[in-house]
Amino acid sequence: MNTHARPSITWEEDYRDRVNPQLMTILLHKAIPVLQAVQWRVTRVDEGLCMSELPICSASTNQHGTHQAALISLSADYTGGLALASLLRGIPLAGVHRCTDENSASMWLAAMDVRYRMPSTGHLRACCRIPEDMARLVCERYFAGKRVLATLPVTFTANGDLVAEAEMKYFAQPSIQLRPTAKNSRVSPLFKHRLNASARMIAGLRASSDTGRFRIDAAYDRQAAGPHGELLARRLKGILPQLQTMVSSRTRHGDETLASVPGLRQVVILGAGLDMRPFRLFGALDNPLFFELDLPEMLEERARVISMMEDPPLAARRMIAADFTRHAVDELLLNHCDFDPRLPTCVIYEGCSMYFDQAQNDAILSAIARVLQHPDSCLWSDWVRESVVSGAVGNPAIARFLEGMDELGERFIFGCDHPDRLLEDHLADTDLISVQQYLEAEDPVFATYQFAVSRRTILSTQATLEARRQGV
Repeated sequence: MNTHARPSITWEEDYRDRVNPQLMTILLHKAIPVLQAVQWRVTRVDEGLCMSELPICSASTNQHGTHQAALISLSADYTGGLALASLLRGIPLAGVHRCTDENSASMWLAAMDVRYRMPSTGHLRACCRIPEDMARLVCERYFAGKRVLATLPVTFTANGDLVAEAEMKYFAQPSIQLRPTAKNSRVSPLFKHRLNASARMIAGLRASSDTGRFRIDAAYDRQAAGPHGELLARRLKGILPQLQTMVSSRTRHGDETLASVPGLRQVVILGAGLDMRPFRLFGALDNPLFFELDLPEMLEERARVISMMEDPPLAARRMIAADFTRHAVDELLLNHCDFDPRLPTCVIYEGCSMYFDQAQNDAILSAIARVLQHPDSCLWSDWVRESVVSGAVGNPAIARFLEGMDELGERFIFGCDHPDRLLEDHLADTDLISVQQYLEAEDPVFATYQFAVSRRTILSTQATLEARRQGV
């Protein structure tokens, strides 16, 4: 049976570290700013119980001084959701706690029915208490690796009077189960949403890259990001101010690498997302053929976004559905009727290496090497240092950056201090540069992120030799 191990911690430990009222109020205010705006707060949590308060304030009431119905519903959602989460002892919530898919629970509201009994003219107190038999069933199902579907009651009182009653229906399951697998290719709507949101966010960061030498012609990225991507990018910049510069730098360095390949005829983008390079660079690169590889659900969103673009320029493109953990990149390309490994080709492996373990990266790099048969062909890739993954950093600025990544749920699983050595197991020669060197900047965070250009033939420069002597 597919199981999700129950952590061996006590309720007291879980309460202290995961679900106590003060902590959950802070975390939910960060995750859902409207809760902070209306001063909503958690007042009590026990196993299977949550109580909260929606105070009378100008942000939450109407002209008659009573709570707005939509905010009562919002309070019901998070009160019931936290009562359900309290049963999943030791399991962090995706989108709320710092966690990864491998150790977290995903929860979402499927339906709600709220009955408003009377106007609320005092602080509104919500209570969700899960019956013992239902609580036992929830735990049994979740920790057996099964999806939980629970309908929970939430009541609201003010000044001792019953104001509203709600019936809330929630889904909950281990986040790892949202990913499609070889045995189960069905795509969860929540997984698809997260995938698309991440791509829009990166497009939003590219779209706002407008400073100095790293200015990017971002008209297409802006359309790809849309209002959702621009909003996510603004929020992200508030948490991780260096990240936009990192994305701008990697985009520009990749563009420069493409422009440096003599007679470039093919560009392969691994993990294409909403990368608009085919539209930005098609003419400037003398019309190469672009191969865009990504998960099928991401390519579906990519096609939708591109179809809605205003007057997109002509570009020669081929989209290839691929899951890099299950499909061999070389086989997908070599079996494509339009791909020719003998032509000058550049592969862009951007924003991917840190999400695959070393064995998976090795397999992907081996596959890339097999399709780069022309002597001028090359691979562009980006890498984080091992300390970014391990957290073994002594610099406060880097530590703050890593904490911000954790808050976003963007925890990396692989880092490498010397990706040139890893890459040269597959290709002849690699030039390596950190963002700190590329920008000639002092911020130590930029030293943790590196770009690599790997070639079929040895083209070492004096700068490359000097960097190697310094152990970069």
